[in-house]
Amino acid sequence: MPVRGRAIRAASVLRVMRAGSHAIQLGVGPDSSSPRNTRRLFAAHFANHPRLDDLLLCLSEVVTNAVLHAVPPIHVLGNIVGSTVRIEVSDGSVAAPLRRTPKNSSPTGRGLILLDHLASAWGVEITGSGKTVWFEIPGVPAT
Repeated sequence: MPVRGRAIRAASVLRVMRAGSHAIQLGVGPDSSSPRNTRRLFAAHFANHPRLDDLLLCLSEVVTNAVLHAVPPIHVLGNIVGSTVRIEVSDGSVAAPLRRTPKNSSPTGRGLILLDHLASAWGVEITGSGKTVWFEIPGVPAT
């Protein structure tokens, strides 16, 4: 996963597991550029995924929700589980995301609706120290 040029401040790579694994784990800052930077790193890492656009759209929505509504620390994990890519976004808030019914003119409130339509499965796991919002997109990157 090449990251060239200036350092990416809002999404720092914690771990990229390569030996027989396609996992990537990032630490994400509570910054408005974090969703874009996270998307860029995941796009490079899962570049050959057959549904890369869907994966990146769902990733962007979930990371944006964490940045806007949650509490740091924010961590993002992407991994291949069986024949799907599973993304997990963890943060320090125990509040579950709220499903909204946005007006047509509203620019926000569609993240969970997009997960319903694009992910094969998704959910929320609440722990004593925060929560993890996860989703799965079928297909594995071509090698």
